Amino acid sequence: MKHYVYILYSVSKDRYYIGSSADTEKRLLRHNAGVTPSTKAGRPWKVV
Repeated sequence: MKHYVYILYSVSKDRYYIGSSADTEKRLLRHNAGVTPSTKAGRPWKVV
């Protein structure tokens, strides 16, 4: 199974987040849904 490194950016917090996942689209949805505590406050996130 391949894993990818991704970088997210939060305009509201002017902050970057680096993560890894096998399914980056699904993972971004989870970040923006507030499921991940470490990125909940920075929503919405976008991939950069």
